[in-house]
Amino acid sequence: MRRTNNDRKSKKEFRMGIINQIKDLTPSERGILVEKFTNEIHKMPFSKKYTLSRATIYRWLKEYHANNNAGTALMGKVRFDNDTFKALSEQQKNAVTRWRYDNPYRSLNDLREELMEHESTSCPQIPSTATIGRFLRSKNLSRHDLTKNGKPPCKARLAFEAEYPQQIWMADTKGPDVYVQDPNDPDNMVCARPIVFIDDHSRFLTAAKYVIVENEDAIMDLFFDAVLRFGICEILYCDQGSPYMGNRMKRAAAIIGCRVLHPKRGDCPAKGKIEKVLLTCHQRFEHEMMVNKDIKPTLDEYNKYLDAYISQDYHKNVHSITGQAPEERFFSFPPQLRRWIGRDNLMLIFLPVRKAKVSKVGLVRFNNLKYLVGDAELWDKEVEIRYRASESHKVFVWRKDKYYGEAFVYTEENDFIKRQELMEKITRVPEITLPDPTTVPKYSRLERILHKYREEVETMDMNEQIMFSREKKNMVRATLLKKDSANESIPVKRENELEYDQLVLLLSRLLRKSFAPSERFAIHTLFRSLVSVDEKVVRSTVGRLLGNEVPTEDLKEYLEEIRLASMIDKSSKERKVDK
Repeated sequence: MRRTNNDRKSKKEFRMGIINQIKDLTPSERGILVEKFTNEIHKMPFSKKYTLSRATIYRWLKEYHANNNAGTALMGKVRFDNDTFKALSEQQKNAVTRWRYDNPYRSLNDLREELMEHESTSCPQIPSTATIGRFLRSKNLSRHDLTKNGKPPCKARLAFEAEYPQQIWMADTKGPDVYVQDPNDPDNMVCARPIVFIDDHSRFLTAAKYVIVENEDAIMDLFFDAVLRFGICEILYCDQGSPYMGNRMKRAAAIIGCRVLHPKRGDCPAKGKIEKVLLTCHQRFEHEMMVNKDIKPTLDEYNKYLDAYISQDYHKNVHSITGQAPEERFFSFPPQLRRWIGRDNLMLIFLPVRKAKVSKVGLVRFNNLKYLVGDAELWDKEVEIRYRASESHKVFVWRKDKYYGEAFVYTEENDFIKRQELMEKITRVPEITLPDPTTVPKYSRLERILHKYREEVETMDMNEQIMFSREKKNMVRATLLKKDSANESIPVKRENELEYDQLVLLLSRLLRKSFAPSERFAIHTLFRSLVSVDEKVVRSTVGRLLGNEVPTEDLKEYLEEIRLASMIDKSSKERKVDK
């Protein structure tokens, strides 16, 4: 590190503080005080040592008496080879000067790696990043010098961070700094803007793409890809730009169990993390693309370069705040805690949406066409219509975040027989009648098999998948945010205590069956409700129920018996400890 005059003055003040105490003493008194200094701990400026030797103190005293000028005494030596940079050759100096001037956001590590890649600048001894930094500062080529803009200081803010991945995503768009070939006119250039989705906890980019037209359709396409690849987030935090304020995004997010939040209008620093990511992409990616002005890239080429930069550089480098690579931190989230929805159902949820009123005869008007709503429960009520522009013969009907099926184009029919056939297809509002309890049969095995079949995720309809996703969201929050009190010690795992995966494996072997996702969810709920699950208790309880010929399809009865047996076992152990 290069020493300044202020650094040498601080070293002189420390040395003079020692010398002023011993310079006027007799030899015997001086020896006692010097012995005291050698046994003490000192905080010396710009030194890793904490103790002084007798030889050092007497050397300082000799230099003080030998120097007639009190202003320069004990000032320390000045290097005669300052600003020479022997470790850098002329070719290397010229290269780093040109590279830093072209792009001030190239880091010292990037410049050093680039020196090693070229034959003319790669020497047997590559200079350190500190040497390159000192050379650039001596030439007034530091990043601070090249990017001065005199911006006023912003107001004070408090930092926040999501407590786990998938809790908060941020979305934003950067300004027009990139120009690509116009797809409709290759001779002209058109502005392209990057749209980015980032996970707040890990700083992982779940979606990123350059677009020419920034509208709600582009935002929804990126949001759809991110949810399909990585699961549903709990909160989407985006600004109040018109592409992010559409009814289509709010309704789709509400159905899949995601809240959409917005900062105050014009408050860009509220999204400082994603603004920082966009700035990093601008400095490290866009500037590199703009250096070569001879190339006119297309939009697809720009997005390919962006994907390569994100996957090979940004996601793999350790983040300065989190201390982990974004990829490592994001995928540490357990896969079983992510929330998913099937691709076909997700495509249906993300379609454009319009509100409409169903008439008293079951017709809804949309795009100058009439559609017949098949569920009579919706007649004379307001619904939401989702549609595909390419399929005008049908629309999809929703009400209060529930899917009611398709409605097809209807033309008036005067033929009585055809009208009767059409009426038979319309679902009537069911009339609720309560039968006599004594006439209700017991829950049979066939009905249990049918219930199990309906609970399978593969055969769940859209409403069941949505409800299952919302229940799992609450379970994920309860699992990850459950914290032990400060006074409680970390529990020690007992010899026969089971983990969640071990409990699922043991039950599948004892019952000789594989569990559906809904059954695994029930087992996980039991596991979280109990402090510990003992293997012996599980084996004995399942064995007793199998001996009583309890059907293995009735998993709820097995789990309830295991819960009761575990509570009894726990209370008995506590009584033994008290005795």
